Amino acid sequence: MTAILDLIPLVAFFYFAKTQGVIAGAGALLIATLAVYVVHFSKQKGKLNKQQWVTLILTILFCGLSLAFNNDIFIKWKSVVINSVFAIALLISVIINKPLLKFAMNQFFQLSNKGWQNLTLAWVGYFVIMAGLQYYFAFFSSNETWINFKTYGWIPVMLIFMVGQFAVLKNHLNPNIQKQLNEKK
Repeated sequence: MTAILDLIPLVAFFYFAKTQGVIAGAGALLIATLAVYVVHFSKQKGKLNKQQWVTLILTILFCGLSLAFNNDIFIKWKSVVINSVFAIALLISVIINKPLLKFAMNQFFQLSNKGWQNLTLAWVGYFVIMAGLQYYFAFFSSNETWINFKTYGWIPVMLIFMVGQFAVLKNHLNPNIQKQLNEKK
């Protein structure tokens, strides 16, 4: 349900950007994001996780600037900055030897500390690639191409990465989860 809810701002952006322009898309993205995060906030008993806060704050900032200055440059930087922030946060967590993915996923997978660091570094690479792709399409292609990439062009990149992650991690499932999966067969 959460994943479907999180798609609403993307759909709103795509529709309005395609039919009325990027600035209208920024406005729709801002309104839809605020609405979705009100739902998240109430469903999560008055709390948002750090990733949700970063996304919310940066969406408000970049969409707000685009609307205030009637300039699409700000909305074009949004995805570049968000992906960069996630990459930097994950990289810092490895440098200080507290890989964030371990805290988020240790109930699902059993990895050594080196394994968690490698997994986190793989995600750093993913976010760096996504930031680079977002930058390229935002500033070196037409608005239409950028809108298409921003809306659905990133999905194949994510799917390839996720399939690769699953191929590596399937042998490291937590035994309790592995047992549950086997019982469902």
